Amino acid sequence: MRRPGLAYPRLQGLIAREAEPPFQALLGAFFILERWGRGPELQIELERALARALQQRLLEDAAELSEALGRLHYQRGDYVQACNAWSQSLELTDDQTRWACLARIGLAQLCFALGDWARGGRVLDEAERHYPRLGDDAYLRAKIGLNRAVSLRATQGPQAAMARLDLARAAAREAGHRDYEAEALWHYARCARDSAAAAEALSLATQAVDLARRCHYRWLQAQVLLLISELHAGIDAVAPAEQALALGEALQSRSIQAAAHGRLSQLMAEQGQLGPSWHHQQQRQRLEAALATLGQTELPARLEQLARFDADAQAAPAAVALAEAAGEAKALLRTLERLGADAGVQGADFAVHLRDAIERARRLVDRLG
Repeated sequence: MRRPGLAYPRLQGLIAREAEPPFQALLGAFFILERWGRGPELQIELERALARALQQRLLEDAAELSEALGRLHYQRGDYVQACNAWSQSLELTDDQTRWACLARIGLAQLCFALGDWARGGRVLDEAERHYPRLGDDAYLRAKIGLNRAVSLRATQGPQAAMARLDLARAAAREAGHRDYEAEALWHYARCARDSAAAAEALSLATQAVDLARRCHYRWLQAQVLLLISELHAGIDAVAPAEQALALGEALQSRSIQAAAHGRLSQLMAEQGQLGPSWHHQQQRQRLEAALATLGQTELPARLEQLARFDADAQAAPAAVALAEAAGEAKALLRTLERLGADAGVQGADFAVHLRDAIERARRLVDRLG
């Protein structure tokens, strides 16, 4: 996680030496390549490994491989395939495992993509509640924190997202995962833009794209470049949008390509270049139509089939409130234990954990009435 450029050649060597590469070598290599926008290079190998794991009844390995394939499909915009892969992970493994936690985070992202913020929040709650080692897993705390911030920003506004972003960034630093540090900066920039602080947003976005480039995190580079284009005007906005489009094409990401074409169509129209504007508009509509077909037909039906993984939707209201309160109490206890540990936390870290404890305590009080 801290030195992917050093780890990858060693993993590549393990894969090349074996007719049936070790599962963990494949998964480690994919974890690195997906950050570099090269995940599809391992799709065939991952699918073969999954078939092998299923044939040998190695269910935990199969769950982990299926979860990785879900991430690959999601980044490309193949949402039905991502949904199928993540649901398979949940069917193969126990709720308490790391792979179940990751799969639920993925399903929450799919709900957010459909605008189903309530269900996405509940699925994220399930991810957090069931995984007993979350307090020791800084990477997953960062991942959950970033998704929480996205949900809060969309439903309650930018200020509500800030505390979660602070926690996510602190967890990313603890894990040594600079990608998520860069992603937190991007979300800070979007919150600043939403708060009409354009200069601050541009400064944060510039920091985010610089760190994303150093990490070779190409998906994030594209997203931040789109934001930078939005924050600029006129000719200065064109280059970042074109760079985002090139990255979206390289990543095979329909959503990034559609957004970049939409931005370029707008910019060309503003400059009186009606032919190029029409071309980009047609490309945007084509890509969005493909995504909408999935979003309006197959995917909602598939998510409805996954209602069994949305425990809150099935439980009686009183049982739901009790389960939520128990989960919040456990999370609050973990936070307080970190604050009171012998090693202690100091300075900014102390403030972050204290804000987390206060937030969780308020939620617990609300749920207990």
